[in-house]
Amino acid sequence: MDLKFEDLPQAIANLIEQNKLILEAIQGTELINQSSRQILTLNKICELLELKKQTIYSYVSKGLIPYYKKAGKLYFIKDEITEWITSKPTVSKFEGVRYHQNGHIRDRGFKKI
Repeated sequence: MDLKFEDLPQAIANLIEQNKLILEAIQGTELINQSSRQILTLNKICELLELKKQTIYSYVSKGLIPYYKKAGKLYFIKDEITEWITSKPTVSKFEGVRYHQNGHIRDRGFKKI
């Protein structure tokens, strides 16, 4: 690329504009990643799923729900919970869970199969 001194202001302006676009794209990706990796506490997961703490503890102890445990506290990642809700289990041990379009799940009373 052959630049002349007179072309430098326009070339720098183009570089600045490209840099802004790149930064916006990076920040947009970071926002998407941050929202998808949102960490939920036990209280938040109870609100989201509209379930009691005892039910969540039961799911955790049976290994039915994806979770993380640090310093004696339970944490959940929103994307993993959404995937868990929408995925079909290979072997269904319980019936009575109903997923709603608004992103909430209702415990309609479990019946062991």
